[in-house]
Amino acid sequence: MQFFNQKTFILLIPVLLAVLYFIISRTISAVKRKRAEELFANYHKDRIIYFSKEVNFFGQKSEGRTQLRGNGSLLLTPDELHFLKWVPKKNIVIPLDNIEKVERVNSFLGKSKNRELLKVEFSNQQGEKDSAAWLLDNMHAWEQVIKDNLEE
Repeated sequence: MQFFNQKTFILLIPVLLAVLYFIISRTISAVKRKRAEELFANYHKDRIIYFSKEVNFFGQKSEGRTQLRGNGSLLLTPDELHFLKWVPKKNIVIPLDNIEKVERVNSFLGKSKNRELLKVEFSNQQGEKDSAAWLLDNMHAWEQVIKDNLEE
């Protein structure tokens, strides 16, 4: 009796797919956790006003329309808004003094998800007007906490 016959091979495919899915999901979870911990570790816990472990980044205007969206972590301190994109790793640090406007929009750089995005307009490091947008689960809280800290 042959062990690897056609029936065995057909039954083995779903098992292999399940194992592959498990490995990929564990790897993604590990990257998420590591990047969120990296961002969190950069700040003393007393300085962190608000933090979201997972947000969807819709891009930065100065980078153009062809950039890829991505997930990352977002953190607010009394001085800055800091976003860490997970893959590829990218930091965007926006001093609160440079933020000119915070608003909700339906799309950003031609991208949308049929939900409102939080758009932040700011002056970038070159002193030019720039903006970035995120899809957040706790949109109202983020919008309010940023605006409250801009007024101080």
